[in-house]
Amino acid sequence: MLPLAPIAMQPGVRPAPVNIPGPLSNNSPITTGVIQGGTIMPASPVALTPPPANLQMARKSRPWRTYGRIVGLVVLLLLFEQSFVSGWILALDGEAFYGSICILISIPLFLITAAIRRPRVVLLERAIPHTNGQLLHPIASHSGTLQTPTPTIMQRHIFRDDSVLDVPSSMASWIVFAATIIVSTGLWVMLYLGDPIIQALSAILLIPVIIIGFSIPVMAWWSHSTKRIGLPTKQRDAESWLIAGMLSGLPAIFVNSWLFPMIVILIHPDISVVGLENLTVVISAPVGEEICKAIAIGFFAAKIKSPRHGFQIGFTVGLGFAILENLMYIGGSGGSPIVILIRGIGSIPGHAFWTGLSGSAIGWYLMKNRADVMHMAARMGHQISHPESDKSIDWKLVDSDGSVVRDNSSSRELGVQIDSSGYQIWTPSQNIITKKPWISLPLPKSIPVGLVLAISGHALWNGISIFVISFAEGIGFSAVAQLFLSLGTLAVMIGTLLIIGSGLLHGVRQAPDGREIDEYQSQLADLTK
Repeated sequence: MLPLAPIAMQPGVRPAPVNIPGPLSNNSPITTGVIQGGTIMPASPVALTPPPANLQMARKSRPWRTYGRIVGLVVLLLLFEQSFVSGWILALDGEAFYGSICILISIPLFLITAAIRRPRVVLLERAIPHTNGQLLHPIASHSGTLQTPTPTIMQRHIFRDDSVLDVPSSMASWIVFAATIIVSTGLWVMLYLGDPIIQALSAILLIPVIIIGFSIPVMAWWSHSTKRIGLPTKQRDAESWLIAGMLSGLPAIFVNSWLFPMIVILIHPDISVVGLENLTVVISAPVGEEICKAIAIGFFAAKIKSPRHGFQIGFTVGLGFAILENLMYIGGSGGSPIVILIRGIGSIPGHAFWTGLSGSAIGWYLMKNRADVMHMAARMGHQISHPESDKSIDWKLVDSDGSVVRDNSSSRELGVQIDSSGYQIWTPSQNIITKKPWISLPLPKSIPVGLVLAISGHALWNGISIFVISFAEGIGFSAVAQLFLSLGTLAVMIGTLLIIGSGLLHGVRQAPDGREIDEYQSQLADLTK
């Protein structure tokens, strides 16, 4: 993307002497090169400079490529976490040799993951109109020459790719999700009713069903939340939050698999296996997992300016945890359509909303703390600097032939837009959601309250299902009656969760986004000059 005039670029062509007819004067706009008789050699490329703060980059939209990379990262991180945690558990149980082997296996998995996540560096070369500029410039990135119709100066910047989040739309993801459930149902019917050859073929075809089933609903909720929250989100930042949620499962697995069972057995040595499993699901999982996810949010404190930012990061961290857990459950069920459905519309948003509560509470705390620190500094006589102003960005998106594809004056729609050329553009707006909500829930302002709400929601989700099954067995319900009772209970739970989640998303839209503190900072800066 170039911010100003279209240019003509000749990639792959080495800088060549350019014959300039007529006399040359020292005031000519193209005398910067080396003069050899009647020819001019372009000067060396200009030195690198930091990019301007209001620079916005765009790139070709490839949402399904992003989806594929996320799926690969999930598989690698699951193998890493299982190997790493298993190694430590084996070592603690006295199996040091086998534990060491598991830990050694985890190292290359982690290195491959880190290599995939390495920062993408972009070299940007810009031609900016200037009266004292030139008409001819060397282009280092293409080993070619740039000729402009008017005098221009060149600027060269190197920076990390900061393009906006590019994932499949929620509509496309839900369509794929529905198709996956239909295909899974058909394959399961053939798996149980077909002959051995049909059964073997169905088992093989269930592998891509498992891959899509555990991952595509996360993309749907990710895209939906990004649009509803209404905050511009960089691709690299969003992926970092998602991966942090995956990695938060590492200590959670250790707690659920080893630490909590050891504590329970020490307190109650005669506890049954079923009783221990139920306690782990109802107590250890909600407490341990929500604390681990909240700690993961804390690593991004520098990015959290407000409760809206905190909720967004918490929601994405929850999705990261859910996608890893999803792979374990759906893979373990063999791609069951019931499990895919329940996880996709229940467990995944549950994890996201619960962690979003913790994130929003952290956001309230950090925003208030930032205001208190500035106020205290002003009272002590320290000068307060102005925050970076959100200047309007003047840009033009040019195609490879130099023609203007789109500019900011033509962007009228809201949110992340994909134009006809396939480029993604974020158009900031505070009014993406214009429909009046029928329910809006306030966000917690205290970190302990937010964490307690997250743990309580998680515990209720896990505990109700166990209670209903135990209750049905206790009063002698048949297997069919137990099944219908469980499905009915799950339907009510999912419906309640989605209603609460919708209210929370509307509440996020009403929460501060940090601009209030920026304005407060500006006022203090004026007072302390």
